[in-house]
Amino acid sequence: MEMLIRPAQQGSQRRTWTDVPDAAPLVQAWENRNNISIPPDYRRFITKYNGGRVYPPMFRYTVPLDKYPSTEPVTYLDPLYDWNYIEEIWNGGVFNGRNPPQMLMIGSDPGGLEILLSLREEDYGKIYTWLHSLSGWGEEGNDAIYLQASSFHEFMDSLYDNEARDGYAYWYRPGLAHLERKLEF
Repeated sequence: MEMLIRPAQQGSQRRTWTDVPDAAPLVQAWENRNNISIPPDYRRFITKYNGGRVYPPMFRYTVPLDKYPSTEPVTYLDPLYDWNYIEEIWNGGVFNGRNPPQMLMIGSDPGGLEILLSLREEDYGKIYTWLHSLSGWGEEGNDAIYLQASSFHEFMDSLYDNEARDGYAYWYRPGLAHLERKLEF
């Protein structure tokens, strides 16, 4: 199935591809400041698209159903964050220390499930899911992340749509169809 992407909206504002900031110098400056390199597959994505909404958007999450209940463990990727927001989260401007350390939050689903990219030496480049919490990281109820994929590319390859095309119905916006591009790494 061909993967598509369009820029993420910013609040109620619609964004065009010409409005999307070039993430390459921002990523490089962040890496220099933090003495960390992001994995090459994610670097190619973020510097080419700087986040966005992808189709197909559905994935089977790995958080246990007793922690994130539904009839089946399926949700939508909504959206992949732009670099400015990723950096804001990294610097404590969103979750204020409640998020897992050494993890980039790169996206979310519509219900509070965050998509993490590990920058830790022991599992560098792996993708995890995390239920964000009001508790500090490491406290009971905010002490677990769940392996989702061995790499960003593998995570993207796992995205799908079902036979009823629920993913397309969720993702498609007629007024934004002109912004759709083929997603290429």
